[in-house]
Amino acid sequence: MAESHPSTKSFTVAIIGGGLGGVLLAIGLSNRNVPFHIYESASNFTETSAGLGFGPNAVRTMAKLDPRIYDAYAALKTENKQDNKKDTWFDFWLGHGDLEQVGELKMGSLGGGNVLRASFLLEMAKLLPEGCVTFGKKLLEVEETNGHAILRFADGTSTDADVVVGCDGIRSKVRESLLGNHEAGKPVFVGVYLYRGVVKMESAIAAVGGYFAQNSQVYMGRDRNVATYPIKNGTMLNVVAYRKQKEETWEHERWVVESFRDKMIEDFGDFHESIQKLLQTPHMHCGAGAGMAVEDAFILSELFSDTCVTQRDTPAALAAYDGVRRLRTQRLVQYSRESGMMFQMRHPGVQDDIERIKEELITRQQWIWDIDLDEHLEDAKNELYKALRR
Repeated sequence: MAESHPSTKSFTVAIIGGGLGGVLLAIGLSNRNVPFHIYESASNFTETSAGLGFGPNAVRTMAKLDPRIYDAYAALKTENKQDNKKDTWFDFWLGHGDLEQVGELKMGSLGGGNVLRASFLLEMAKLLPEGCVTFGKKLLEVEETNGHAILRFADGTSTDADVVVGCDGIRSKVRESLLGNHEAGKPVFVGVYLYRGVVKMESAIAAVGGYFAQNSQVYMGRDRNVATYPIKNGTMLNVVAYRKQKEETWEHERWVVESFRDKMIEDFGDFHESIQKLLQTPHMHCGAGAGMAVEDAFILSELFSDTCVTQRDTPAALAAYDGVRRLRTQRLVQYSRESGMMFQMRHPGVQDDIERIKEELITRQQWIWDIDLDEHLEDAKNELYKALRR
């Protein structure tokens, strides 16, 4: 844990959730002397042992949020091994037949990198000041009263805060408290399930070869695709296999369920034999935008730490944040769904038109990666100052 600094603000921010989003925001607030406290339902900081990729926008934002975040990322990150692939996000291939290359998506000179999610979270936790986290706090509801928020937890305790920020994931109780039974607050199954796993690099190389294992790849097929990228200093390969199902409903009670290897192989039975061999490697299992979380943490911590913001101004700061961030993050949600459809050759107007896909890959990520963060922050500050003048 890092040292704490004297607060310069008269309000307190309650952060619900100690995942990456919550911890990154906490670091940003701590670095700007804004008082906060994290309430996490688990008994410690936990994340899945899956891989996590950061693009250039996230890498630039890390340094602005807190240089120590970038330093930790740089120490953990894994890049593509080939020198001419350091600035490549993914190479794209047709997964069946003879693995015909479709194209590549370049990130630019800054590039990006991949980390093991659990390792990165633990490094981030080291940057938090002592005593800023309470574990075992499962939120039940948030009630607003007299300009304050009352937080009630499953253990029977409660506390209050001036500001509550929900970083509690897709089943967010904060979102539920805000939106109630409104459909906008409910997660929707989009008809795609996935298998994910982490494979030892030597096993991955034996399956697909060094070039394919040690550099980021996407293998495309009708209604299915497989994405792989190296993590943990190149000693492991993160593998995610996506499959569109015919039904639009999820019949299981749980979102993460046990699966049989035979079912996974059947799902990708028309893919190249090397990819099928990779999917049969031990440690593959079934499961149900970190970069945006870095941006969110930066903008929100800058607004809360602005010298003009007092306790009574926190609603204006939140409104300014929402004014600049909602459009970008909602666009990402829609864009991600469209990308998944394109990688599975079912995007309307594109389908399996390889030339159209190649054209899309050239600029597909640019609006995400090329954001001017200083201009983005200036827009948020202008929204804030306009509200304060009213």
